[in-house]
Amino acid sequence: MDVLRKELNSIYASQNLGAEQLDNTILQDCIRRITDSVSVTDGCMIITDASADKCYISGGTLTRLIGINEAGTSTYFITANTSDEDDIYQRMHPVDLVEKRMLEYEFFKFIDSLPPDDKPHHKATCIIRIKDHEGKYISIFNSTRILRTSPAGKIWLILCTYSLPSSQEPINGIQPKIIDERTGTYTDICLSGKRKHILTEREKQILSLIREGYASKNIACELDISIHTVNRHRQNILEKLSVGNSLEAVKAAMEMKLL
Repeated sequence: MDVLRKELNSIYASQNLGAEQLDNTILQDCIRRITDSVSVTDGCMIITDASADKCYISGGTLTRLIGINEAGTSTYFITANTSDEDDIYQRMHPVDLVEKRMLEYEFFKFIDSLPPDDKPHHKATCIIRIKDHEGKYISIFNSTRILRTSPAGKIWLILCTYSLPSSQEPINGIQPKIIDERTGTYTDICLSGKRKHILTEREKQILSLIREGYASKNIACELDISIHTVNRHRQNILEKLSVGNSLEAVKAAMEMKLL
C-alpha cells in the first residue's frame, strides 16, 4: 500500500462507521443505479464502501478500452475487497496516480469539514492518463463525490466515475478541481507545493544517486549510512511514487520535477 493511500485510509478510519447502524439496502440500491447508468453511458463507475473497505466496479465499453474487461462483455461488474479500484489504478500513469491521490486527500479533508447536508453537493474532478488495451496512454476524465452519508452524516459511500473527455489533446497536469454543484463554482487545486514534499530530502538524495547509476552499496558509502537504511529509503520511495522499481521511480520523480 502506498503512503498516500494510507493517508486516505486514515480519513476513512476517522469516520468511525463501525459504530453506526448502516442500511445495506441503500448500498444495493446504489449498485443497481450505477449498473443501469453505465448501460446507457458506456463509462465506468465505482462505489467505494468506506465502512467495509470494498469497492464495486461497473462499466461498459470504456472498461474494454482500458483493458480491464478482458472478456469483452458488453457490461462489466466486479466486487473488490479493497477501497481502491486497483484494476484501474495499476494502469494509470504513475505521475497522475500520485496527483490523483493528493487531490482525493485534499477533497476528503474538505468534505469532512462540511455539514452533513453539504457533503454530497461537491465533487473533485481531474483528467488522468490510463493505458488502453494496447498499452498506450489515453486521457480519461475522472470525478469523485460522496454518494451517501451515514446516519450521523459521515463519509460512507463514495462514487468515482471515469469517462472519455471531449479531446485527447495533451494537457499540462491533471487539472484538479473541486466543484460546488449547487452554485456551479469551482476551485482549482494547486498540487505543486504538496508534490515537492512527497519525498524527503534524503530520499531525493538517494534517488539522485540511483539516477547516476549508484548501487545500494555505493550509496551507503557515499552517504555514510548502512545498506539497510538505503534499502528502507528505496522501498519508501517506491511506495510514495506508486511505482514498481527504481527506474520507474526516477522517471516519475523527474516528470514531477522532484529531482
